Amino acid sequence: MSSHSQPIAELGFYPFDDVAWAYDKLWAATASRCSWLPRKLTRTSDPSSLWLSEIHFVSQTCGWPLVTRLSDKVSIIGAFRQTTNESMSHFYRSVVVGRVDGTPFDFQGSIAAVNDFESLSGWISLIAAIHGPQETWHGETKISGSHLESVRMLCRGEADIASIDSVSLAHLRRIDSSAVNSLFVIGNGPIVPCLPIIAHRSISESQRVELRQALTESTQDPSIADATSALFISGFDALELEDYLPLRSLTAN
Repeated sequence: MSSHSQPIAELGFYPFDDVAWAYDKLWAATASRCSWLPRKLTRTSDPSSLWLSEIHFVSQTCGWPLVTRLSDKVSIIGAFRQTTNESMSHFYRSVVVGRVDGTPFDFQGSIAAVNDFESLSGWISLIAAIHGPQETWHGETKISGSHLESVRMLCRGEADIASIDSVSLAHLRRIDSSAVNSLFVIGNGPIVPCLPIIAHRSISESQRVELRQALTESTQDPSIADATSALFISGFDALELEDYLPLRSLTAN
């Protein structure tokens, strides 16, 4: 990436309005430590439109599209360390919730609310939790479009089961606690790396090192602890594609 070409930066995977200030504060702390970053985040309703474009960017993606269609097309920076109960370092597990109580076996053949079929947390992890790795879903599926809507579909009786990534669920407990509290925890998805931060494939190695250092320092900055706490972030780890490739074993080749 040319040093004279300033990229777009967006972190849109947890687009909850009441923590937008926290993302802005975290990014300002990061950009102040990295000479080539834009000073402000860009909000977009479709971050995936950036990933294969010629627009220079820093973004966040899901682990599944990373290992299925983006692996040789983007530069991998790393992932935040998350603080939810289901997280450890840069790994986390999804939380599988049901409209009624039961065991994973009880939900085989049930109706699943799925945020997106390209979602590691909402689809791949759901299959692994209910049927096992390298299996297929044996029931009906309904696309919700978001983890929040998956939860609400269960509450309305339109689906039986859903898998919600632990960070989204922590945010949902804050913004719609009555909906979340009406559901039952059925189990957890497999342990997987947290959402990868990626950049345009043309990024130079020196720029990648600078960005990693900036993210490491900003997430540990005590002056923005209110922001990182609100985002359930405790740090940042530099990662490579090899850290995500084992995800491919979750489905049949």
